[in-house]
Amino acid sequence: MKQQVIPSWALHRRLYEWVLGFAATPMAPVVLFCIAFVEAFMPFVPPDALLIPMCLEKRKKSALFAAISVVGSVAGAMVGFFVIASLVAGGTEWIFGKEQIEAVVAEFGVRGQLWVFVAALTPIPFFALTTAAGIAELNFWLFLTACLVGRSLRYGIEAGIVCWIGERAKIFIEKWFNLITILVCVLAAFVWWLI
Repeated sequence: MKQQVIPSWALHRRLYEWVLGFAATPMAPVVLFCIAFVEAFMPFVPPDALLIPMCLEKRKKSALFAAISVVGSVAGAMVGFFVIASLVAGGTEWIFGKEQIEAVVAEFGVRGQLWVFVAALTPIPFFALTTAAGIAELNFWLFLTACLVGRSLRYGIEAGIVCWIGERAKIFIEKWFNLITILVCVLAAFVWWLI
């Protein structure tokens, strides 16, 4: 199969390819944990980019790889909740305005665990919601439960599908990655704009 040339503008694809390079190495589980950890409190490559090829490489270990992703992501979410939220809490009023922050805190008081769950399960930037939950002082146990359930569903379903479908999943990802990434980003920006 001919190697596809990656356009220079596709930095997300280059980062994806770099992460993919770890999939068949002995360090892959450690790298997967680290990526899941970091992605939960700052913008980074989602662990899915490594989880899926690892599951393809060793399909019988798919559940283990999903568990590694969940543990890393939930641990990183706690960093976002406690550390990052405390670092940015003072500057958020200056950046967004007191009224906007009060509205977010009020919304998190009513549906905060739902927002965290949705972000844990979907492509919505998880790091933003872990930090917002900390700033809004969402109940920690509700936060932890939403993270654990949402991330377990997301990574468990992905690992299960890849284990079940196999190589066809990788072919689909290779063919449609750029378009899907762009569409998801546009959709996320549109939803963010609506909110």
